[in-house]
This record gives sequence, C-alpha cells and structure tokens, in this order.
Amino acid sequence: MTGDSKQRQGLALTDHRVLILGGLLILVTAALLVGHARLEATRPDAGAEGAVHGGAAEPELLVIEFDSIAAMERAFKDHEFDWPPEAPVPPLQVRTLPEGLDDTDPDQRKALFFRSLLPLVLAENARIRRERGRLIDAFRKDRLQPSSPEYAFVTQVAERYRLDGDVNDPELRARLLRRVDVIPVPLALAQAAKESGWGTSRFTREANNLFGVRTWEQASGVVPEQRPAGANHLVRTFPELRQSVRNYLITLNVGGAYSSLRALRAEMRAQAQPLDAIRLAEGLVRYSERGEEYVGELQDMIRANGLHDLGELRLAEGAN
Repeated sequence: MTGDSKQRQGLALTDHRVLILGGLLILVTAALLVGHARLEATRPDAGAEGAVHGGAAEPELLVIEFDSIAAMERAFKDHEFDWPPEAPVPPLQVRTLPEGLDDTDPDQRKALFFRSLLPLVLAENARIRRERGRLIDAFRKDRLQPSSPEYAFVTQVAERYRLDGDVNDPELRARLLRRVDVIPVPLALAQAAKESGWGTSRFTREANNLFGVRTWEQASGVVPEQRPAGANHLVRTFPELRQSVRNYLITLNVGGAYSSLRALRAEMRAQAQPLDAIRLAEGLVRYSERGEEYVGELQDMIRANGLHDLGELRLAEGAN
C-alpha cells in the first residue's frame, strides 16, 4: 500500500465442494485438489457492501487457495494459465495471496500477481457489463411504468449507484449509464500492483486490501503502523480478494473524486472507441495526494508491463 493514498471509503464457499450456478446452487462433486490448492465454485457474498447484484448473475469462478508459492505455480500450470495470458482466461479465483511473494524473483512475483488478479477483474467487469446491458434494454422504452419489473430493476440499480430521481428522466438515465460501466483491465491491474506493492503489503496480506481502502469502523479494519497522531482511520479488511476488487470498481464508478474518469469513459463510448486505460488514468488525479505524478506512474506501469497490449480477454466458457 502506498503511504500517500488519499481517503478512499469502501462502498462494498469455503469447503471442499464445487457448486454450479443454474437457477439453484447444486452440489455436484467433491473437492478438487491441485498440489496444496483447494478448488470450489463460488459467488461473492451477495450482501457485501458495495455489491451491485440487482438482477445481474454472478460470474462463477473456481476458488483456489495455496499454502505456498510452489503450490500457486503448480495450480496455474495445471490450468495452463501463463503470463502473458491467452484467451480464454481460466476462471480461477485466488481467495488470498500466500506468504512468500516478497521473497520471489521480481518477474515471477509480477506474473503470479497478475494471474491472481486478472480473473477477478474480468469476472467483476462481466457482472457490471451484464447489468449495463439490462439498463440499456430497459431504456429503450421512453417511459417505464412503476408496476413494471424494469422500473423496479432500474430503481434498485440507481439507488446502489447513489443516484436519486425519476428513472424516466433522460438525464438520470445518462448519469446512471456513466456509472454502470467497466474499468479496463490494464488500469485495474496497474493500480492493484501499485497500491499493494505487488501483493506484498501488510494490508494485502492481513486484510486482502489491494487498493488502500480506508474505513472508520473499528471492527472492520487494521490499524496502520504509521498512522498520524490523532487520526482514527483504519485500513479496511475484506474477506477475500474478490471483494476488494468489487469495492474498487464501485468506488471509481460512484465516488465524486472520479467523475472526470467517468466523463472520459462516456466520451469514448459516445465515439464508439475502445476504453483506453492510459487516458482513463488521467481521471485518477485525486486518487493520490501526488496527483499528476501518481497518474504518470500508473501510466508508466501499464506501458512497462505490457498491460496495454493484453487485447480483449475473456473468461473461459462457463465462467459467466
């Protein structure tokens, strides 16, 4: 975690079984073992703070947990998951990062970190994309009736994305579509790497916090070692890494500090352009007290690690 990140308030199974979503969650097989890794199908906690789950099906992933870096490498190898990746990306969910990342070779650490985070970002973006698609379908009607399922759906999503007003108002609809949209994979990976020290920070190891999110709830956080005298903030704890990714996406899509990012993204959409992570990073000038310097470092990380060359990636079929 970087020491200069500004306040970013968060807006937010496990046993040895595989669950498949298909209307009902049905137990179909016993635990899958890969070395010391455990695999299971999962959905993030639907009640997690910041979750936007009104009607959008949760992408299904296989949870993998490790007791060592070696087990982590074996699991990725067994699923033919290399870095740089080839589409489709295996639908794996690394629940927590194992100890020892800080002792690995830098190139190995980067490859392990990116492979751990990539499926999570893809899955959460897929969930947002589906929800956005439902909104666009609903907005094809000039007026939604209060008794209709579409009205209820749009109202629920608007509330979760912190917007009030008439869902038939064109301005509210436009604002909602500016918020319910994906964050490009290169930008999410670069910020996760920067804020978590490539997964080696204390707060990532102890709290599954990848993005330096703060909280003021004493039961929900970890005390920073270098917290200034008189300060009472904590670093928020997440049950697993996927919740940290979800919280990050909703924060950028709702937070007032990131309206410029959303405006840039909407401009790209209006011009039918692909979302450019390098340009969108300019909308994160208020993510750090260092402002433009921080933005430049993110852009350099995207370029230096070839993240802008990843192309269109998707999760393997059956994952969403």
